[in-house]
Amino acid sequence: MDVKIGMNMLLWGIQITPEHIPVFEGLARAGYDGVEIPVVGQSRGELATMAAACDDLGLARTASAFVGEEVNPISPDPKVRGAAIENLKKGIDDARLIGADTLVGGIYQAHKYFTGQGPTEQEWNWSAEYLRTCGEYAQSVGVRLGLEFLNRFEVFLINTSQECKRMVEQVGLPNVGVHYDTHHANIEEPDPREALMACRDVLNHVHLSESHRGTLGTGQVDWGASFSALQDINYRGWLVIEAFGTADSDLAAAANVWRNTFHSPEELYESGIAFIRDHIHHAESRSQATA
Repeated sequence: MDVKIGMNMLLWGIQITPEHIPVFEGLARAGYDGVEIPVVGQSRGELATMAAACDDLGLARTASAFVGEEVNPISPDPKVRGAAIENLKKGIDDARLIGADTLVGGIYQAHKYFTGQGPTEQEWNWSAEYLRTCGEYAQSVGVRLGLEFLNRFEVFLINTSQECKRMVEQVGLPNVGVHYDTHHANIEEPDPREALMACRDVLNHVHLSESHRGTLGTGQVDWGASFSALQDINYRGWLVIEAFGTADSDLAAAANVWRNTFHSPEELYESGIAFIRDHIHHAESRSQATA
């Protein structure tokens, strides 16, 4: 597979700043191609400093974003929906400041916003209109948007690869695609192969995240089926490890992570890159054997 391997920086907390440059150095030594940095209000100077450090280390960047209720694109309040557009546009600008060409996340609705019922057609269309507006802006500055379908306990608008594909197709922009995360798929999808096949034409980003959010290979995700499917659909793009711990109390609360399922961040990312390379090798070998 012609892929790049990255590490999501949320393992170290929500607020990633130049103080985390030593982490970048460790990831570069471990062989990572890049880092995924959450853009959550850092100053322009902080973003520029991190970008320069990554350039020096040979690390490419992707970015992730969050949406809160005050900027909810499916709010019944038109002022909040307007604020949602400005919020995502700023996230796109910040992504460019760190040198990222991809911004991902559950950006189609506010995280953990629920109404007590499934999505209405109006809510769906509000999200699609907002994503089209922001997607056009992202396209003008060379940024792709990856829509991450999240599990039912975090959002209600988009929970599966098929739903995410439907939204991407309604938005109708080449730079807006499906962001597939193995943790959420493990909850919502009966078969990772079918889920990946369903969105293969619009897939533009992949998170590798264990069922318990810790060290890859120590939970319940069907990694063999996932890597086999990625091989068969000829996926080319980022494979980014996403793991969470308890170091940042705000993040732990947002992700419902109450214990660490890894020995140390270093162990997680060092074993993680070896795990990915091993599974890529096995998937390629299986594909060649059946060709």
